[in-house]
Amino acid sequence: MNTVIYADILVAVNMIVNYLLLRASCAVTGADCRTVRLFLSAAAGGLYSMIIFVNGIPPFVSFLIKLVFLLFMVAVAFGAKSLKSFAKNCAAFFIANFVFAGVMLAISTFVSPHGALYVNGVAYFDINIITLVAVSVICYIILSVLSRLARNRAPAQSIYEITVEYGGNKITGTALYDTGNSLRDSFSGRPVIIADKSFAEKIIGNGGDVTEQKNFRLIPYSTIKNGGALSAFMAESVTVSASGGDVCVRNVYIAVPEQKLISGGFCALLGTPVFDAADNDIKGSVSAVRR
Repeated sequence: MNTVIYADILVAVNMIVNYLLLRASCAVTGADCRTVRLFLSAAAGGLYSMIIFVNGIPPFVSFLIKLVFLLFMVAVAFGAKSLKSFAKNCAAFFIANFVFAGVMLAISTFVSPHGALYVNGVAYFDINIITLVAVSVICYIILSVLSRLARNRAPAQSIYEITVEYGGNKITGTALYDTGNSLRDSFSGRPVIIADKSFAEKIIGNGGDVTEQKNFRLIPYSTIKNGGALSAFMAESVTVSASGGDVCVRNVYIAVPEQKLISGGFCALLGTPVFDAADNDIKGSVSAVRR
């Protein structure tokens, strides 16, 4: 039985899946995710899927074309600020694709044994779009969980001086590293710092009212006892100072809880995601901070 492939559905589905896989890669690496760049990369991937209609491409050539195009998609989505960050983003995107392909292969085997087609490095699954999107979300969850389990870059020291830059202001304070703070923005994957309201007031003024900031965001969180959402705004950059050097991380969300969570004279709580994201925007020696 021949499988009928509709070009418009093929392109549209691949765009959606690629976009979700790129978002999953952001969650793993903590890379700076910009929606426009992710969309352009996903659109390019959708158009590339049309190669499935080309006949006579040798398998090895097809593999090389696929590899080069995946590298191109990563470059479009995340840029190439350094070889290390580019390699990390490539690895995350490749893993996301492997996980997705594996899950889809398993589903197609049990649900639609004759609905899978693989031509010129492009897989086509004769499964409805709702199932495809659901599988992509599952892959996002799997990769996020694996990423958390694999993180082992927590710095040894606990107290840091941080400088937050926002709206032309630069405010410095003393922050505490909290091993339990693994907050990231669920949409962009950017790290979140929990700040005391008095510290936030120095940064944004207006009594520390985060809701009036132009880049206001609610950050979902959960603990053993409860959960909810924290009001947050995005700082242009946060510089974390240590004895061996400074680490500058761009586009960090500053979450401000209504109740007082920070004591001991500290202005904020740092988490591992801040140091994970540091590989993408470094000033000074990162290795010194991580020792």
